[in-house]
Order: sequence, then C-alpha cells, then structure tokens
Amino acid sequence: MGIPSHSEFKQGWTLLLITLIGTTTSASYIPLYSFGPLAQDLSTALNVSLSDIQKIITFNFVGIAIGSQLAGWLVERYNPRHIILCSLLFYAASYTLLGTVELSTTIVYLLYFLIPIVGCGALIVSWTHLVCQRFEKQRGLALAITLSGSGVASTLAPLLLSMVVGTEHWQQGFYILAALPALTLVICFFALPKPSKRKPVTDKHRPRETSHLAPGISYLQALKTRHLWTMLASFTLVAFVIVTMITNTVPILVHKGLNQSQATMLFSVFGVSLIIGRLSSGYFLDRYSGPVVAFIALLLPTLGCLIFYLTSTNTGLMVLAIGLVGAAAGAEFDILAYLVSRYFGLRAYAKIFGALSGTITLGSGMSPFIYGPILDSAGGYSTLLLVCAIAAAIGSSLMLSLGAYPQLSQLKTVS
Repeated sequence: MGIPSHSEFKQGWTLLLITLIGTTTSASYIPLYSFGPLAQDLSTALNVSLSDIQKIITFNFVGIAIGSQLAGWLVERYNPRHIILCSLLFYAASYTLLGTVELSTTIVYLLYFLIPIVGCGALIVSWTHLVCQRFEKQRGLALAITLSGSGVASTLAPLLLSMVVGTEHWQQGFYILAALPALTLVICFFALPKPSKRKPVTDKHRPRETSHLAPGISYLQALKTRHLWTMLASFTLVAFVIVTMITNTVPILVHKGLNQSQATMLFSVFGVSLIIGRLSSGYFLDRYSGPVVAFIALLLPTLGCLIFYLTSTNTGLMVLAIGLVGAAAGAEFDILAYLVSRYFGLRAYAKIFGALSGTITLGSGMSPFIYGPILDSAGGYSTLLLVCAIAAAIGSSLMLSLGAYPQLSQLKTVS
C-alpha cells in the first residue's frame, strides 16, 4: 500500500517494457492498422470492391469481442504466462497461413475473425491485467505507457508493409505481420516472469498478484452495479464516434477540397495525438478524479466533429480536429482499464475488463451499418458529424454520474 511510485517503476520497468511490446504487436491493433495498406491488394486478389472488403474489419471486431471475453475467462483461471505464450504462437501461425494459402473471400473473412480468438491471450486484456497487478500508485501512467503500443502499431504496421504492398509479392506482407507476434513470443518466453512455486498457505507467502485474493468484487457482482452499465453505455457511444471518424476523416477532408495525398498527410497527425492523449490521460488519472478526467477526454471528439462541421478550408483547424479525435482514441481504453480496476478491484479484473472491452469493440465494429445509411440519406458528412458530436457529448457526460471510487477492501466478495 505504501509503495513509493518511483519504486514501482524501478521494480516493474521490465514488465512494463514487455507489455508495451505485447500491446504494439497485439491482435487488438495489428489487424486493424495493417488493413489499410493491404486493402487495395486484397480487393484485387479477391475480386471484390473496396467497400465490400471493409467487412473484414467487422469480422475482425466480432472476433476481438469474443476473444476479449475468452481472454478474461482464461487469465482468471490459468497462469497468464501460459495463456500469452500459446496465444502468440497461434496468432503468428494464423498470419503465416494467410501468407501461404490461396486466398478466397471466405478464407480471409474466417481468418481475420479467428486471429483475435486463437490469439486472445495477446489482446490488451492480458497486458493490462499484468500491469494492474504490478502497479498501484502510478497505475494510470503505467497503463498509458503499455497501451501506447497502439500508437506504435499504427505507425509500424504500414511502414513494414510498405516494402511489399502494391507489388506481385504483396501476400508476403502476412509473413511480416506473423513475425511480429513471433518476436513477442520469443521475448515473453525468456523475459515474462514464470509462476512462482507454491508456498505454504500463509499471509507471508501469498503472492501479491493472485487475483482471487485481491480486493474487489466478482464478475457477477459487477454485473449488478450501475457503474458497469454506465461505463458500457458511455464508452460504446464514444467508441462508435472514434471508429466512424477513423474510417471517414480522409473522405471528409477530400470532400472539403483536399486531394488524397494531402488528406492522408493530415491524417498522420492522428497517430501522434493518440500517443499524447494516452500518456496525458494516464498522468492525470493518477492525480485527479477518474470520472472528471474521463469526461474531459471523451468530450474531445465532440469538439473535433464540430470543428469539422463548421470549418471548410482552414487546414490548421482541421489538424486540430484530427488531433482531438486522436487524443480521445488514445485515452479511451486506458481510462476504461483504470476505472475498471478502481471501481471493481483486481479480483475479477480480467473478466470484467474483457467483457467490457469486447462488447464495446463489438458495438464500435457495427458502426459502418449505422453511419452508412446516414451518409446515403444525407448525401454528405454534415449530418453524420452532428450525430457523432451529440453521441460523444452524451457518452462523456455519463462519466460524471459514476461518483467516487468505492473502498474496495471493504467490499463484500463472493466465491
């Protein structure tokens, strides 16, 4: 309890580095951020339109939703090291298969769906679980550093794939992607802490990271709290807005008069602002009220959408709008992981966070089915931007209803 914050980082920096690498190569992010560079080649190889190829992301997000809940269940019952190593092996094998077989629409959809399921231990549920077990005083910043891997992934995946996309050897890009979890597997095999041998059952020998001994409530108890359902509603609304803006920002910029190259260049601000948003939220979460920090961070997409709605050709304002959405995207799951640990404790953290993050991902993955009809009926982006601004405003405001953190050590737990 009285561990100095600097001591946490001094003792836990190795684990933090491992989880950062794990998040960077995670099945939560690599399929998403590698999809854009591969989209045109996939479209040509499968002989389907670029709009139809977008369904791959929906299949992948459904897989993440299932895999996140499966990861939560497995991590609570078995040693996380074993789950992570096995998952990384199957995750790498799946991408290797994509690079080897003759591709068809069915095979691509199926494998993108299965990657986050067979690689469930390499989703952010496992990495944040390890961080929450090790860090207490500066948990917010530790989570932010770990989850900054998403920003690294958004830069790393396109950069690595640029060597092969658009060439006759483009399918070898899947081997490159397979190498990322394979490298993480080697690092985790040698560096991830092994389970300690069982000691006599005394308070002195009880491992600090044993989740069923940690303060907090069970998964079933959490389902009965208003906090869980408030978080689910809030983050689902904001996630819908963020995914909608990620997939539509470049078209919006083109619609405003920029060419494809200029629009893509401006959108590069997103990755930088994502990392800034993530680290900033972690810093503030350790110092100020979580619900207030969450409200401010999740309100940023509202401001970004309104700027897009009101401005036409001001490049500086459009960069600001992209940065605001990117900062919220960076802060989102960092804040969720932190709030889950503070409101429900660590006893069933992996299961609760897995269920929440998986359901939120599933909801955001359905966003094309919502914004598609809006775009078709409106014939432009103005209506969509207003809908997104309102959704993010409602979602962020829900955070203010959470109230103070409970005293977890006093909560009644059930077996």
